[in-house]
Amino acid sequence: MQDVFIEYMVKRQRTAKTSLLKLLIIVGAIVLAVMLFIFSGFLGAFSFFGAIFAVGLLYGGYFLVTSMNLEFEYSITNGEMDVDKIVAQRKRRRLVTVKWRDIEAFGRYIPSEHAGKTYGTKIFACDTPYNEDLWYCVTRAPQKGQVTQVFLVFNASEKMLEAIKKYLPKQILHAVFKRH
Repeated sequence: MQDVFIEYMVKRQRTAKTSLLKLLIIVGAIVLAVMLFIFSGFLGAFSFFGAIFAVGLLYGGYFLVTSMNLEFEYSITNGEMDVDKIVAQRKRRRLVTVKWRDIEAFGRYIPSEHAGKTYGTKIFACDTPYNEDLWYCVTRAPQKGQVTQVFLVFNASEKMLEAIKKYLPKQILHAVFKRH
């Protein structure tokens, strides 16, 4: 079998909730910074520290707003998929590594089918949880020193699905893709 290596990246879409939160953070940081600048004049010798603190508030607001820009990268190497979360193109963190031969469930993500189920960890590493072309898998992975059941929802390209099919357990492959 030939080695497989595929990378795929999706950007988290902005929702009304995140847009409103960003707006509130920006307005709050500006209002607090202006108030600090105004009131730092009354501090006399300490007015310099008030100005420094106001600038720090503005930077903190900027940092929070940009930290809401999320991307997810999937790297498929042979029978494994690594899922990384990238925050504002400045910080990368591995969320989970999926070994396709060891998964417990796989298929198209239909929210109503998973509404009542509990999992150790739920990871929505996708552009939006409301996309109709999402996939999910359930696997076991080490989390905080223990092995827990991980429910992962992700976007998948056709190229990714073809690579994944090669490594799925036969019963899952036949159930999901209805091969004969």
